Amino acid sequence: MSAFERVIGEELAPYLRTVGFLRHDQTWNRRMEGVVQVISVQRSMNNTELDSRFTINIGVTPDTRPTRTRLAEHECRARLRIGFLRAERQDHWYRYRPKDTASIRRAVAEARADIEAYVLPYLSQEPGDFSPLLLQATSAMQTHVRAWKSFDSLWQRIVRLWPFKPTSGR
Repeated sequence: MSAFERVIGEELAPYLRTVGFLRHDQTWNRRMEGVVQVISVQRSMNNTELDSRFTINIGVTPDTRPTRTRLAEHECRARLRIGFLRAERQDHWYRYRPKDTASIRRAVAEARADIEAYVLPYLSQEPGDFSPLLLQATSAMQTHVRAWKSFDSLWQRIVRLWPFKPTSGR
């Protein structure tokens, strides 16, 4: 595990857990009021041993999948980067030096502060107030959600019974 991953696990993951997000690798999901909210950490493809960067991606999408399904930010209907919630309204990357744990901690602390100041208030909107790309839950979508939840329930019952025991008989 890299120093970056360790600091994310020590500094960011516990905080996001306290506000209701469940972690899967560098992505966190929270289900609320018919939507799934996603926060993910994206590292730059151009990172080097001397200079590295990461950003925070945010996504919101209707909750139409089985309960235990994890969603990635790119699967969401409404998506943006944290920089567009900040005052400058442009892409923002947090810089750090990969071999300097103090540098990583500062960058992650800045990202966490921005999540508290910008992301969580953005995510606390009513579902219909998000980007127009995020469709409000219509009666048709609610039917879809009910169908998925019924399917999920049925699937869980089948899995609990697996492997099927052959019946004695003939």
